[in-house]
Amino acid sequence: MKKLYIVGVGSGNFEDLTIKANKVLMESEFIYCDELLYQKLCLYFNDKLLPNSYNATNERCNNAILKALKNNVVSILGSGDTGIYGISNIILDKLDKIDDTLELEIIPGITSAISGAALLGSPLTKDFVVISLSNNFGNKQDIEKKVRYAALANFNIVFYSPCNPDISNLLLAKEILLSVKKEDPIIGIANNIGCKEENIIVTNLSKLPYNRIHSFSTIFVGNSQMKLTKNRKMNSPLY
Repeated sequence: MKKLYIVGVGSGNFEDLTIKANKVLMESEFIYCDELLYQKLCLYFNDKLLPNSYNATNERCNNAILKALKNNVVSILGSGDTGIYGISNIILDKLDKIDDTLELEIIPGITSAISGAALLGSPLTKDFVVISLSNNFGNKQDIEKKVRYAALANFNIVFYSPCNPDISNLLLAKEILLSVKKEDPIIGIANNIGCKEENIIVTNLSKLPYNRIHSFSTIFVGNSQMKLTKNRKMNSPLY
């Protein structure tokens, strides 16, 4: 049997795996992952894990496909959900160019918009948008347009990759939001979700703490209806 699973593993902690993800990994003969996920999951799947460098995504995807094509059951892991700024797109593109009937299944995981929101309260109760501030997914003009229209529509906003490669796009987003919105939006920052260093910050956009934001930060910007509870949890009203 030749089959490839693309598995979202959320934070990478074993307890954050879905039941289906755990079942699939138990059934897999080989599991490809990056070095960070290996450190978190080696205790449970060590004899199957084939780690490589965090930034060697293309190599990892190619290796997983080739191994599956050799009549193996293979999984490749991605943090969060692999269909949200993840590896599912890369593998689908590669398989589309191969004349083969490799069976493929994508297993969803918990993306940081969801896990981060749970840490902060309920900041995404109603309509929201997710925008990557990474230079890999758009130029400054694209980012400016997305942020401006999201602000004008009064969406709750989640920013991924606020420091890729630096905070220049975050500074741009802050400037746009403060120019469009009448209020100083409530924001929440979830850092190192699922790690020992996990922490959250709740403040206002004008007080954005740049020195505490990094590549593993997820930023939530509330709309005009966002409130703070007595214990400083973000709460976006449902009605």
